[in-house]
Amino acid sequence: MQGSIFTALSDMVIEKLGMPMWDEVLTELNPASGGIYTSGQQYEDAELLALVALLSQKTNLPATQLVEAFGEFLFSRLYNSLPPELRQLNDLRPFLLSVDKVIHKEVRRLYPDAYLPSFDYDNSNEQMLVMYYQSKRKLCHAAVGLIKGAAAQFSQQVQIEHPECMHDGAERCRLHIHFHQP
Repeated sequence: MQGSIFTALSDMVIEKLGMPMWDEVLTELNPASGGIYTSGQQYEDAELLALVALLSQKTNLPATQLVEAFGEFLFSRLYNSLPPELRQLNDLRPFLLSVDKVIHKEVRRLYPDAYLPSFDYDNSNEQMLVMYYQSKRKLCHAAVGLIKGAAAQFSQQVQIEHPECMHDGAERCRLHIHFHQP
């Protein structure tokens, strides 16, 4: 997994829970990386999952809730790193529809070894967008958080349902994003 994900997680933990908590987690976990992360390097997925599991235990928050909160925190960092032409989108729906074919294409250009989830869409309903998430990492809760972060970025209110999930045996996750009109 890309190091920028690890550096963002450390930033979130330090900002929300304090440096002593991050130090405690790293000391207790003693990850293979030594807890020293750089944005451009790749790290094992298992290390991130172990960090989340230990944080869940220490905060008494479900891992799914932590991962979703992390996705929401992560969004602004990812958005701000996009090329200016991709930041021209100022509406949530077209932005979400651009993730798989435009934004991920740019990420692959910058990080050819990056493994990214795939998204398919059902855009047939004006009030709702259905996004299908698929990834070997099964970080669908991060995707939900990222969508919430995107909604905040564009000052749009949404309601997200997650009626099918890979964690429950589905082949892919189905997310319903309901758009609230101002």
